[in-house]
Amino acid sequence: MNRLSYTPTMESADVVSEGAVTTTLWLGLSNMFEHDSASTHLIFVDMERLITAATVRWGVAERFEMGGRVTLETRSGGFLDPFVSWYHGVLGMGQGNRDRFPEEGYRYILTDGGGTVFIEVEPRSLVLEDVQLFAKWRALASADERSVLSLRGVTRIPTGENPSGRERTDIGLMALGRLGVGSWYLHGMLGASTVRAASEIGPALRDRSIFFTLAVERSLGSWVAGIFQYQFAAPALKGFDDRELDWPLSNVIFGVAGHMGDRWSWDVSFQEDFPPDAPAIDFTLGVRITHRWR
Repeated sequence: MNRLSYTPTMESADVVSEGAVTTTLWLGLSNMFEHDSASTHLIFVDMERLITAATVRWGVAERFEMGGRVTLETRSGGFLDPFVSWYHGVLGMGQGNRDRFPEEGYRYILTDGGGTVFIEVEPRSLVLEDVQLFAKWRALASADERSVLSLRGVTRIPTGENPSGRERTDIGLMALGRLGVGSWYLHGMLGASTVRAASEIGPALRDRSIFFTLAVERSLGSWVAGIFQYQFAAPALKGFDDRELDWPLSNVIFGVAGHMGDRWSWDVSFQEDFPPDAPAIDFTLGVRITHRWR
């Protein structure tokens, strides 16, 4: 349904310098729970998912990079349910029927409320979810390169098999920008992509997605910065007349990012869906490490 790997994740508008190669490892652990039934549908998502994404970038020319990303997915009952229930209680957030079911359980199913199953996914470990190939061109930059505008194209080749049918290749195009003023930076991304899921579940999915992201970054020193980010994507599902399924997806993300010397950089983030009754991914902890080889 709505995966972290589906809407392109926010990245810097910078490109890798000519001749340089960087490698990035990103880990994202999500705790998800959604239970809702009506005459038009039954959705039950109760699981934890670990996304492991490895990315390689190569500076082909002065303002142009190419690269690829491999995404592995692990789905299980997990271990974070007690903490998430406590966390929601402390903040006064609803549990959304979470307390009606055993902790650390696993379900991942969407039906039409009857005998038609749109999506049903079993738990798996380190499944190859997709391969992405991309290119990015830096179109504009200020003299000090603190403000940048880039264009990025990406092809997503799904490799996982859903019992409802095999997905097809997607393509996307986006603009990435950064504006630097003093110790503050404003980042933005605006783009669109195709949604070519299995034909068997086509009636439940839209065939395109439009998305944008805004982020504010504040330098906290010579090697670390704090970041607040809001991301939005058009609805992926349709025809259910239920805001928990066919409303837009939106999340807020808090994080810190920094570097260690000239070759290593990192970031740590926490993501929550907002509003909480929309269909976006819930409660995600993310860690990223990047190394520049030359």
